[in-house]
Amino acid sequence: MTKLKLVYVLPEYDAKTATHFAHNYGFVEEISKIFEVFLIIEKGNAPRDFKGRFYVQKFRFPLCRFLENFFVFLIARFCGYKNFYIHYSFLSAFNASLIAKILGGRTFYWNCGLPWNYKRNFLREIFEKLVYRLISFLVTGTDNLKSEYAIHYKIPLSKIKVMPNWVETEKIKILKFKFQKEEFKKKLNIENEKVIFFAHRLSKRKGAQNLPEILRKLIDENIILLIAGDGPERENIEMRIKNDNLSEKVRFLETVPNEEIYKYYALADVFIMPSEEEGFPHVLLEAMACEVPFVAFNVGGVKEITPLEFYDYIIEKGDLHNFVLKIKEILNLPQSEIERLKSVEQNWVKKYDIKNVIDIFKEMIYSK
Repeated sequence: MTKLKLVYVLPEYDAKTATHFAHNYGFVEEISKIFEVFLIIEKGNAPRDFKGRFYVQKFRFPLCRFLENFFVFLIARFCGYKNFYIHYSFLSAFNASLIAKILGGRTFYWNCGLPWNYKRNFLREIFEKLVYRLISFLVTGTDNLKSEYAIHYKIPLSKIKVMPNWVETEKIKILKFKFQKEEFKKKLNIENEKVIFFAHRLSKRKGAQNLPEILRKLIDENIILLIAGDGPERENIEMRIKNDNLSEKVRFLETVPNEEIYKYYALADVFIMPSEEEGFPHVLLEAMACEVPFVAFNVGGVKEITPLEFYDYIIEKGDLHNFVLKIKEILNLPQSEIERLKSVEQNWVKKYDIKNVIDIFKEMIYSK
């Protein structure tokens, strides 16, 4: 049986990336077994171990980049590719949609967040709204986000598809099995302390500016805070922690490649996500797949992807007082309750396993 041709676009490819793009790399490899995939990478390196057709854009100057992108899509269309799936790139969504309108085809554009909460310059705002009108379908992570996009960008609900993010649960099980936890704790100078883990960009959108205050409120707990990531708030966070004489309670991990991040989840007693903006956070799927209890702010699709048993640990945005109380609660739960929460996570996250999401993706692309 001839495979359906599909163009899949990634804004960047870096095998050592710390971003959520890493999840897409394995996804593309898996769907290439179902579709004849033409992978377009806007920035980065040639993909390792990818057996399908791919193209890595070469130009960085905006006009050259735009034209190169357009002609790659045009060539793909003349080679029989009619379905275009674009992950987060407005540039590719625009060019693919233009070609699909002229020569026939469909564009599926993934976007998942709360972009309406943040101001953009006038031209960027106009361009994004134009893209939302041109695409065949917007793809987002949850039903509530589907409704929000429809309201804010005036997109008919019939033009919005829902597809969750995913995690490779079997791969994580294998990594955890091979992991030498005690040796890794010694490397990080962690002894009998409990570990709180934060993994995100150190920006205000991700709530990184709250980390010193969270740590200060936990001063009486025997804990170590692991911070994985980098960003504009890094210097501010380090200065505030130093001024509060809390440096001994923190381990800065710099930027950790996604393929190595599971080592740190394996050390964690609690994962925290004090974000001001999220769509469908991969970090919560990672935490659940690693069976780490978590506390998070209720933003974007967080509550929709969380099991009922964790609703008490989903706190209204900005309520740091209760956020910290829930961290303390988890830190002091009896082991039997911790094991129950871990079991809940293990069973719940199976619905977001990559194999299940690929089935949803396949049905979406084949739908008329």
